[in-house]
Amino acid sequence: MAGNDAGEARGRPAKRLLTIVEAAEALSVSRSSIYRLFDAGQLAWVQIGSCRRVTATEIDRFIAAHTEGFPTDVSRPVAVGYGNG
Repeated sequence: MAGNDAGEARGRPAKRLLTIVEAAEALSVSRSSIYRLFDAGQLAWVQIGSCRRVTATEIDRFIAAHTEGFPTDVSRPVAVGYGNG
């Protein structure tokens, strides 16, 4: 299985299920923020016995869904370049 994940590059399969701590690290938030995202229905989880896990795909989906692009207000000029002014 080919991929860009560092785990795959070292010969191990990519980790598909993340613990709460790992999901929090992946999103750079606290554990309690992960639980708030669960409660708000913004982040899905997999229940395995008494444990919750978050799929790597769900982390990617969440990031994509909350990524903001360039401003759509084209009436405002945007400076481009390396100048000081």
